[in-house]
Amino acid sequence: MRRFDNPFHPAPVIHTRGEGCAELADLLSMVPSIRVKGDLAEACQQHRTDLVVGRRLTAGLEVASQVVPYGFDPANTEWVVAAISGGPHSPLAARVARRLGESMGVKSLMVCAYMDDETQAEALSWVERLYNEVPGIEYRMIEASDADGIISQLPEQSALVIGAPGGSWLQRTFFGQGARLRKGASAGVMVVRGVPERVFQAMTDPVFVGGMREVGDILRIHDEQILAVADRAKLIGIVDRGVLVASDPLALVREVMEEPMSVTVDAPIGEALTLVERFGSEPIPVTDDDGHLVGSISFPS
Repeated sequence: MRRFDNPFHPAPVIHTRGEGCAELADLLSMVPSIRVKGDLAEACQQHRTDLVVGRRLTAGLEVASQVVPYGFDPANTEWVVAAISGGPHSPLAARVARRLGESMGVKSLMVCAYMDDETQAEALSWVERLYNEVPGIEYRMIEASDADGIISQLPEQSALVIGAPGGSWLQRTFFGQGARLRKGASAGVMVVRGVPERVFQAMTDPVFVGGMREVGDILRIHDEQILAVADRAKLIGIVDRGVLVASDPLALVREVMEEPMSVTVDAPIGEALTLVERFGSEPIPVTDDDGHLVGSISFPS
């Protein structure tokens, strides 16, 4: 699936007003970043982005991941370090660190801390999993019992990327009573919050036929095995090629179609995957909340 740092399917990183937000968004984006105001969820869909840089984490924003800079100083950054753990935001922290390292021409690193021998094996498994997900970034294991111990072992002139507050001891040390230690990273800190990818971030143009078209015409023009059927921009059904082949060539598509199946534009990718059993590698219709056909999403086999 597409990610904000994927050069093959780039989408702009969007940013809000705030100190350092525009500069950070420009560094993270593969294409020119975009300043937005107003409804962030609506802006994410409009620009089909999966990353927002803002001055604070926005509660309730579930359609895009977020990055918040605190004193980030690119001019004095020689390392971008992602502090990772088993939390849900660690993959995003690693991707942000890698992307910043690439765009700034500095070294990127992910570090995983452990408290004792008992937790070392678990920490190593996190590192190995993330290294497979985010290749091209160095990693380091460090023994530390608190945030002071982590900060003291960072390379000089490091910018730190860390996941938003969660259940791991690592995150608690940075966001609980030790929140002040975020300032220990000499080049600043970025707090990230990752969310599952959404359908609108990966969809393409809609693939459909009109309900009033004749079956014979559709068979001559289209070779898809399953097609969405639309009328006045609304999804009204789907039709199998096998059904078309077995039908009267002069029949209308709407006469042989079945009930519509689709995924909504802001649904998680996982919801679209539940329809693969029915559609296979063919385009799955994507609709808005009013049932309008706005795109399609495919999962090639």
